[in-house]
Amino acid sequence: MHFLRLAPLTLEHTPALYALTNANRKYLSRWLPWLDHVRSCDDTSAFITACMEEAALGGAPNFAIFHEDSLCGVAGFHTLHPRHRVGAIGYWLGESFTGKGLATESVRRLLKIGFDELGLNRIEIRCAVGNVKSRAIPERLGFNCEATLRECEWLYSRFVDHAIYALLESEYRAELHHFS
Repeated sequence: MHFLRLAPLTLEHTPALYALTNANRKYLSRWLPWLDHVRSCDDTSAFITACMEEAALGGAPNFAIFHEDSLCGVAGFHTLHPRHRVGAIGYWLGESFTGKGLATESVRRLLKIGFDELGLNRIEIRCAVGNVKSRAIPERLGFNCEATLRECEWLYSRFVDHAIYALLESEYRAELHHFS
């Protein structure tokens, strides 16, 4: 997708990322538990600073997703466990940017980073069981649904179950070979 760009999160993204978060607060709150902690540009700046510091220390990189020069979401690694060569990916988009394949392509690019640059053997994605749109992404990209964790996340007023998806490096390489 020539109109999609991932850029490492930097403080220059703060105003646009806060505006996107704020404009999509109701939409995002259906599945994301962190919105109550983002009440100002300062909160967004603190999040970005923490992401930058972690990435600078060789930790989990996070990226702003751009579609035709508009910041439309965030995708990146929540965690990296270098000893075990395991990482976990998360992503979100503003509502008006959904349904265009942007999240799928962003995750596809994160897979390349994870397996080729970070040397991971396993990449996981956790999605709320009821979040059908988010679950479609790992399913589309060949991840295996390995488990359901019951009531593992408190989401404002209720517990939600998570589906755990994983893709191994060998599966990723076999899929690449299949299409080349």
